[in-house]
Amino acid sequence: MLRGMVGGSIVALALPPLEAMLDAHGEALADGTQLPRRLVTWFWGNGVALTNGSDAGSPIRFFPSQTGPGYELTPQLQPLESVRDHVSVLSGFQVSASIPNRRGHHDGCAVLSGHPFIELPSGSANYASMFGGPTVDQVVAERVGSQTYLPSVQLAISRRIVTSEGPSLQFISHKGPKQPLAADNDPRAAWTRMFASFSVPDDPTTPHRLAALDAVMADADELKSRVGMVDRHRIDAHLASVAQLRSQIDALAPSCDIPPEPTQANEDVDGNEPTEEVNRAMSDLLALAFACDLTRVASVQFSGSVGFNVFHGLGHSMGHHDMSHDAGLNDAMDASTIETMRMLAYLIERLGQTPEGASTVLDNAVIFASSDAASGQSHQVVNMPIVVAGGGGGALVHPGVHLSSPGANTSDVLLSCAQTVCPEITEIGSGSGRSTTPVTGLSV
Repeated sequence: MLRGMVGGSIVALALPPLEAMLDAHGEALADGTQLPRRLVTWFWGNGVALTNGSDAGSPIRFFPSQTGPGYELTPQLQPLESVRDHVSVLSGFQVSASIPNRRGHHDGCAVLSGHPFIELPSGSANYASMFGGPTVDQVVAERVGSQTYLPSVQLAISRRIVTSEGPSLQFISHKGPKQPLAADNDPRAAWTRMFASFSVPDDPTTPHRLAALDAVMADADELKSRVGMVDRHRIDAHLASVAQLRSQIDALAPSCDIPPEPTQANEDVDGNEPTEEVNRAMSDLLALAFACDLTRVASVQFSGSVGFNVFHGLGHSMGHHDMSHDAGLNDAMDASTIETMRMLAYLIERLGQTPEGASTVLDNAVIFASSDAASGQSHQVVNMPIVVAGGGGGALVHPGVHLSSPGANTSDVLLSCAQTVCPEITEIGSGSGRSTTPVTGLSV
């Protein structure tokens, strides 16, 4: 950490790994400790389009026809072209934690935990539930969270989340039953949570001014005098990227008719959410947080189960959940899937552009991405759309593959992802969703 003083208070800025901290090959820390590994769960609601929109029982438009490495990207996966070597696609997996004849989207949310949900009194809603156990991100955070400033972070892109059917649909990160973790959907709030040292408590009108950054410059100059040329450049680049990212966040406030002093960056513009801008800001923040080792676990809720986000950039005007139940809008659902994968691709690219020793943050991370149903129209939780990205610190197969395992438990995928960060984890989930068998072929 670089340290300094602002207004009598100590401020600190975490540093990225420098050559001086690494072994001779840049593949581990100088004392032989492996570089940190990270886990991200990335969730979108309401599944994907069907092959035949008029037949709710038809398969989904998502999976490649070939298995193994070198698979051909489908149109739905085409946005991942630039990172395809870091991406594996898994087909045939089902949410075994679901219980027959229960409730569509609620069952599907167990894809994040492997625990059957717990039904709640529904009140005026159609249905309500809470998670039956911790989500995979919190299983990992329980083991590695004490090693970082933040045990985990929770981020959300769309604010149009259903709140009337219990915490199962409202949140994607849970420590356990009755312990949901709320997500930041405002990049400014996320910045404050992750980089609070840069906020000046006695100056609320300019929470992101450069005072804190200036305060650590003397410490940075002293450190640069003790390291090599490469590390000096890396420190300078890191400080510059922090300042640039902060400016980008401040620029997110919409230019339409808004109050002169907005408190949120994630505000509708002409009735539309600034989805792409917020997704970029959150992805940039997360990449920087990982690079600084402020946290090693994150969840990103791109859109919610039964969420009513609108893909206005595609010309849509209907909420995504309602659209998923209209067979006549199956092609529009397909377009929204492609757009969703484009948002996921940005995060993967951003992590891949963030250096860490001789590798990148993406090489030392794993991203588990899925939804709450194969298709919102069918509510089926079999043959779930699943993408696993990253190198997992060398634990995941590279280049990525398409694995098909009809009838296999989605908790097997969670276990594989969790073990890249914590090899000592031997099981995920409970009841019918419990897994002790990681996915063969996904790990090396």
